[in-house]
Amino acid sequence: MYKIELPEDQQLTDLTANEFEPETLVERAKVWAMALWKRAEDLHGSGRDNAMHTAARWAGVSPSLLWRLRYRPPAGIDASPYFKLMAAHERLIISVEAKSAENLIALRALPSSPSRDRLVAELEEFLGIAARQEARPASERTD
Repeated sequence: MYKIELPEDQQLTDLTANEFEPETLVERAKVWAMALWKRAEDLHGSGRDNAMHTAARWAGVSPSLLWRLRYRPPAGIDASPYFKLMAAHERLIISVEAKSAENLIALRALPSSPSRDRLVAELEEFLGIAARQEARPASERTD
């Protein structure tokens, strides 16, 4: 077998090479793990250690993996815990967005006030919903 050399003007690039570097995967897993950990800590208020165990249970990984990701990040991460953390993080985001949507529906049902309108606008912005057009009276319509 022999080595094929590229012409000098041709560059060999792999745009996805950095995406699958072990350091990048560990960094992503760390972000997801810390988001789960913080969410567990905020929900239960029962301390960092209990929150770590709760977040690990949510993701289906060992608490020691979360601890290592936070305090002594490993050089690499296996595929199984990586994808478990990713899935748990996505579930967290979906649940937060769903709860925010429920809150938006409840807020819209309340009588209008400046503070309520501000909250509705902020929730719509967070959820990426275009601001509702207020219905115009039939006498103003040109349809």
